[in-house]
Amino acid sequence: MRIIVALSLVLILLGSVIACGTEPSPKQAPSTTATPIPASPSTSATAPTSNLSLPTSQDAAWQKVVEAAQKEGKMTDYSFNFTGDIGIAISRAFKERYGIQLEIVTGRGADFIERVKTERRMGALMVDMSDGSAPNMAIMKNEGLTVSIAGELPAVREKDLWIADILAMDPKDGHLITYTFTRYSPFVNTNLVKPGEDPKVWKDFLDPKWKSKMTLIDPILSSGPYQQFVPMTREKVIDAEFLKALYKQDLLFVGAQLDQVRAITKGDRAMAIQANNSSFGQFLTEGAPIRAINLTDGTPVTSTVLAAYKGAPHPNAARIFINWLISQEGQSVWGKAAGVANARKDVTSFAPEALRYTPTRSVIVTNEDNDEAARLYQERYLNKLWGR
Repeated sequence: MRIIVALSLVLILLGSVIACGTEPSPKQAPSTTATPIPASPSTSATAPTSNLSLPTSQDAAWQKVVEAAQKEGKMTDYSFNFTGDIGIAISRAFKERYGIQLEIVTGRGADFIERVKTERRMGALMVDMSDGSAPNMAIMKNEGLTVSIAGELPAVREKDLWIADILAMDPKDGHLITYTFTRYSPFVNTNLVKPGEDPKVWKDFLDPKWKSKMTLIDPILSSGPYQQFVPMTREKVIDAEFLKALYKQDLLFVGAQLDQVRAITKGDRAMAIQANNSSFGQFLTEGAPIRAINLTDGTPVTSTVLAAYKGAPHPNAARIFINWLISQEGQSVWGKAAGVANARKDVTSFAPEALRYTPTRSVIVTNEDNDEAARLYQERYLNKLWGR
């Protein structure tokens, strides 16, 4: 009997050992590295792969910022662009990535300037950062409201990934960081201008075959043409003689971008000179016979920028968000939600097919260009040049 009991105990002990040896190990934590977004067909062969878009464990200083941001747990953005479903998609993706709650307050950039100044005077700053037009954000900077952060962000170190310089609006101080560009590309009616017939460079607009076939926003009513012509003049792509000759092409002057859309979609004109992809893009989804053309000697592009505020309640979270939004992952989320072409070459374009091109040469419309455009508009320079 004793022998049977002993053998039973041995068998029980052996069973326990075997069970311990076969117990499954704990599941490995999911990776936090973003899945690379495939490049668009036009850039997939040459676009470099990003490896700095998200912070790495090797970057000890940045990792401390990440940890501090996660302790803050939330942040606020005064935003002009992140409205409706766009804002929901961005805030949701950012929280999934870092566990940080993003509150987006939308409104007009000019109103935010006074709001932030008032909060600062009261000693109760509620906001951490803003996104908006470069001119409005430059005012914020000039008022002493923003802080330099570009040198701290891993994504800013990535080179040769942008269609234009994302620090061009503030190259010396690094307060203003571009996250999206608006291209000012001419648009053509695809029924009237066949592939291969497009103007290739600016001077092609002077070809006699385009006489009485082009539209332009009226420089009496808008500073828009100046914002396009000033940077091209600065880069010596065009000059006053070009502008004089352009006027002789019997341009149809219109009051707004929508009037240009109507003129070329109806076939009243074949081409809109001073057009932008954000204004025309919505009509492409409706089947309008229009497409953008790439002028190889220069495409003016305007910048929409991000900036963090001095004395913000959640400064680390603001830095994390800005870095994420210009990373490969953040640009994919923004581009898909907004349906736009991306600032990065290594992210698929979500713009309509007719806008999916990388400019051969992007010419940034700087704050100085905007100031010069405003001055010339006030002086009615083009109208005097054209004898109108």
